[in-house]
Amino acid sequence: MDAASIATGLASSPQLRRAYGAGMRPLTSGGHWSEGDGWWIGITAAPDPDYNLALVHGGDVTAHAHHVYETLTEAGHPSIVLLAGDGLGAAQVLADHGWVCAGSLDLTYLVAHDAPIDPGFRVLDEDGMVHARELAAATFGIAPGTAAVAYADVVARTPGVEVIGIFDDADADGGTATLQSCTLLVDSGPIRTVWSLGTRTGRQRRGYANRLIRAGAAHTHTQRGPVAMCGLTRPRVTPLYLAAGARVAETWQMWSRPRWLLGS
Repeated sequence: MDAASIATGLASSPQLRRAYGAGMRPLTSGGHWSEGDGWWIGITAAPDPDYNLALVHGGDVTAHAHHVYETLTEAGHPSIVLLAGDGLGAAQVLADHGWVCAGSLDLTYLVAHDAPIDPGFRVLDEDGMVHARELAAATFGIAPGTAAVAYADVVARTPGVEVIGIFDDADADGGTATLQSCTLLVDSGPIRTVWSLGTRTGRQRRGYANRLIRAGAAHTHTQRGPVAMCGLTRPRVTPLYLAAGARVAETWQMWSRPRWLLGS
């Protein structure tokens, strides 16, 4: 058993990978969700490859790679196939279909812990989703429709799903506090997954994301105890999570079609 499995309360890395993938389910009501022994597919139907994902990590990885490729191709949305563990041996299947390795993503985990309440921390209600969508669209450079996948109004009413944020204090004239950083939390069996964390454009490098990660961990501890919070991060962003106390469980290869990557 590896350190990440012990920290997340899971028996093995394959279980951690499955649990992380299951966290996509609430986002796929307009698309497709399926899983099997050694793979999973989560299609939100958003026009952005980062929101249509599949993972191949075990079993007959060649057959699984063919299956996820065919499923994603039939769905017709820009997508990414992730390879981890034994799944790394299926890279040639994707290469033969003209896909390219576009880098990697780090699977990070942070065990929730007790901490003082951040005065700027809030759980967003349905009225707050519009502000989360606006922040995500500007931060990630994605279409409003894509931002609406993670921050749809229904999210605020979905059990086991929350959008949390850090707000500035209201101004001296009593104006409304402004959302500066937000992310989506999804309960996924023994873990909680973290999606679409972003900070308002022009307000980065001021500590908002670090505060949000730490406040989210304290909030999660209050609700579920010392459960692991897991997220996929690009290597250039991983240090932000490490600074807040997270660790890297493993690194997944990222494959996609060149035209999808150029358009994202």
